[in-house]
Amino acid sequence: MLDVEVLLTIALFVGSAVLGLQLADAVFSVIDARTVRDEDDPEKLTRSRIRELVFAVAVTAALAVIVAFAVDSAGRLVWDEQRPVLGALLLFSCGAVAFLIGIVAVVAVVRRERPTYARIRRDLRDRSSFTLEAAELADFEERLARADRLRARRSQAGTVLRAIGVLTVLVLSILVVVAGLRTGDARLVAGFTAAGLLSVAAFAVAVRAGSIRLTALDAVLDSQRAEVEAMLERARIPQRGQTPGLRDRVAKALAILREQQKR
Repeated sequence: MLDVEVLLTIALFVGSAVLGLQLADAVFSVIDARTVRDEDDPEKLTRSRIRELVFAVAVTAALAVIVAFAVDSAGRLVWDEQRPVLGALLLFSCGAVAFLIGIVAVVAVVRRERPTYARIRRDLRDRSSFTLEAAELADFEERLARADRLRARRSQAGTVLRAIGVLTVLVLSILVVVAGLRTGDARLVAGFTAAGLLSVAAFAVAVRAGSIRLTALDAVLDSQRAEVEAMLERARIPQRGQTPGLRDRVAKALAILREQQKR
């Protein structure tokens, strides 16, 4: 038979942690959707270190609580129940989970920056007063192609994690609500029903805001890419034997793109 107290303890801890992360994700998603604009910072649109650090701290705090419970349980198994093998397995399993989660958090925070149109544009502007050698031009073209490939392989991990989060809260809420109905505890039923509804609402807000952000992001990235293409086209113009007026036309096109970005 299911121990209601154990279920309630697990549901309160896990559900509260996941729901808190969902609410934070919904808030961050709305803010991101409202702040998408072209800026000189090459990583402004593709990296959000504040979000990554906040989530890393939150996950670490939740993991610390889990480790504390695991250590206490292992100690009871060893000293009170004389089951050292089971206690050692529990400690090893908890250590392995903590290590894996820690590695994922570190990789998420310090992973190598990916190429962006904004960085390529910045570097081309830095070289605008110089003539690009053939090797340099080929390097810029390769960076542009790589940025295109990474953009095409846009990750869907955010949506998957959000779905896992809402499913976790809903499953725990359903279990506790069923247990509350059996025991006649109306507060449990009302509280976890509200938690489940809040989780679904946070998921819907985050997904909708994420869709709005991606639409705005695509518009900005298209503009940045067009500017990079124009700058590369200008760099391909030979210093001798130029087509009359071609450089002026390219410069005018760049000026028009900048005006469009300011609007």
